[in-house]
This record gives sequence, C-alpha cells and structure tokens, in this order.
Amino acid sequence: MSLMSVRDLHVSFPVRGGFLGRVQGRVRAVDGVSLELAAGETLALVGESGCGKSTTARAILRLLEPDSGQIHIDGQDLRSLDSEALRRFRRKAQIVFQDPSAALNPRRTAFQAVAEGLLTHQLSTGAALRERVLELFGLVGLSAEHLDRHPHEFSGGQRQRIGIARALAVEPLLLVLDEPVSALDVSVQAQVVNLLEDIQQRTSVGYLFVAHDMGVVRHIAHRIAVMYLGRIVESGPTEEICTDPRHPYTRMLIASVPSLGGSTARWQESRGELPSPLNPPSGCAFHPRCPLARPECALVRPELSLIDGNRLSACPVTAP
Repeated sequence: MSLMSVRDLHVSFPVRGGFLGRVQGRVRAVDGVSLELAAGETLALVGESGCGKSTTARAILRLLEPDSGQIHIDGQDLRSLDSEALRRFRRKAQIVFQDPSAALNPRRTAFQAVAEGLLTHQLSTGAALRERVLELFGLVGLSAEHLDRHPHEFSGGQRQRIGIARALAVEPLLLVLDEPVSALDVSVQAQVVNLLEDIQQRTSVGYLFVAHDMGVVRHIAHRIAVMYLGRIVESGPTEEICTDPRHPYTRMLIASVPSLGGSTARWQESRGELPSPLNPPSGCAFHPRCPLARPECALVRPELSLIDGNRLSACPVTAP
C-alpha cells in the first residue's frame, strides 16, 4: 500500500469583478492531478511558477479545500475527516514552507516554535520536552545555544532548519516540502538538501518535494512528476526523465539547467510565457509554446499514456 495516493484532484478559485464583486469565472489551478508516493521515497513535483504545484501540495494536506478528487495518506481518506479528526491526522503529514522567515512567528523563540507541535499533540512535556527539542536541533545541525534565539537572529539556512525540525517533531510519515531551498543561497541549498536526504535515511519519511529547479530535483528525487497549467504532463523515474525526457515541456525545463547537459542541452527554446489559467489554450495547453506543435495539438487535449513500462507522457508527438 502506498503512503500517499491522490486521484483526479481538482482545485479552482473564483474570479470576481464588477461593482458587486460577482463571480465572473474560475481559475482551474489543479485540473485532474493523480500522484502516488511510497514510504521512504521522494517524489518531486516540478514546473514553472504558476503551474499549480504549490496549490496541489496544500490541497493534498487540506490546507486548501479541493473541489473534488480522492486523497489517501497512510490509508486514511482525508476528504472524509471532520475538523477534529483532521487536527489529529496532522501528526502524520507536515509541511515545510518556501519562505522560512514568514513561516516562523517572530515573537517566538526557536525552542517554542519546535515545541509547539509536541505540546499540541501531547507528545512531551516538562524536562522531556526540552530534551526532545534538543534532539531535534541536533538532527538538523543546530545546538543548545540556539534554543532561546528569535528568528531574526538566524541566517536563512538556519531558519529553514528550524522549520524542518518543527515539521519532524511529531514524527510524520509524510513531509511536504514546498520549494524548501529556493530562497536560500546555493551553498546553503546543498546543505539543506543533504540534511533532508540524511533524515530520510534515518526515518523512512516520504517527501513530496515541490520545486522548479531541475538541478536540485535530480539530486534528491526518486521520481518526478512534471506539471503544466494544473495538469501532469510527464512522470517517471528521475534519471530517465532527466536523461531522456519525452514531453517538450520537460525538455524545456531540463534545457534551462546547463549543468544537466546531455542531448537536451540544444533543445530549441519554447515560445512565449505561461498562459493564464483563467483562459487556458484549447487542446494541449503547451501547444502555443511548443516547437513541435501540429494543428491537431490545438484541438485535442492529450491524456497521459504509459511508455517504456514505468513512465507516463501526455505528448503523442514525442512518445513512441
């Protein structure tokens, strides 16, 4: 049984306008996404800013309410849980946000931030609480001298380590990492990525790793799901996706990272910018930017199809 199973997830947001603020349309931010994640595995959800990957991640944890779809984590149907049952479930699935400065309460010390989950779920109190927080600090490379400092006294990398320690405090089975290193310097990114890999080896926690940097993703992920305008357009094992991408959008993402090299380095750049999700293109949403687009690409929206036994692609032009 998989740790996380998501089926046909949809999330939309109303667009209001006019004097009375009436709903004039809806933005389909997530349009039928399905994902699977096993314990101890890292699944990277990648794509440009605005493609819906962070919305997907938050909807999976019900930080945003989905319009429809199925979400199962550790065998529990999240969409069937009431508020109290969902609060108890939070121990099993935690999130690390992109901006560590905004994620931490500036009035609380690092100790208070990490201890909050332990107190909320009644996992530790008194002297045992302090010992557990110290243990977590050691796990993420911090020490006792950091306990009583406030967020502004830490570097960006240290603040992100506190965020990771806070998420790990309740011993979750699933950790959603929403662009966890994008706000950090390159040298600090490597430290945090190595830290996450080390923690996973110790605990077998599953990671849903939201990112746009294919270089980072190739280093940490076991599998990749590529997202474009609310839909998954390709998925499969990381090395196969990075060395032999089948969807033109995936090729564009990989070609934008010179360090990956390979045959995709000379891939012709796509045209234009990401279209508005309020008025997406007909047919294949990527066809206005795709150098391989055919007339039929504007008419029929392709579905994901199985290729090479363990990969999925939504491009009939490049799939064998």
